[in-house]
Amino acid sequence: MVNAAVSTENLLNSSISVPDQHQGTSGETYKLDVEALKAAHQHLQSIGKSPPKQKRDAHDLLTLFHAMPAAIRQTLALDSQEGSFERYRDVLTNSRYQYESSSWKFSDPVLMRLWRWTLANVVGYYRERGSQDPYVLRYIAEVQARAAAQ
Repeated sequence: MVNAAVSTENLLNSSISVPDQHQGTSGETYKLDVEALKAAHQHLQSIGKSPPKQKRDAHDLLTLFHAMPAAIRQTLALDSQEGSFERYRDVLTNSRYQYESSSWKFSDPVLMRLWRWTLANVVGYYRERGSQDPYVLRYIAEVQARAAAQ
């Protein structure tokens, strides 16, 4: 479950990161948009989905979900999955180590399905925008090969 949570976090982070060094080169690096995270956290507090005194958590899947620009969330059809992001919001911070009392004590295939579904939508999003990223192209080729084999 932790691997699926990390992977999902990375996908969400990709849409709320801003370039910080070497823009326009193959060595371009990014950082999280802290203002978007703050705004999302405050929004969740204002609607009662995060306690008023709770600190912002950059690993909280629901906070990351709400930090994404609404237009991207809608294009990726992620709004329909908000409940799942809420259900699994703390897997990464509370389940890294099985010996911790707060860790999830079972595996849940729903989180893995959420990650696969989100990944497919993110890849499709980049493909529609003409991405030539090798990962995007390879992913699409593999999916098409599997579909042809069925």
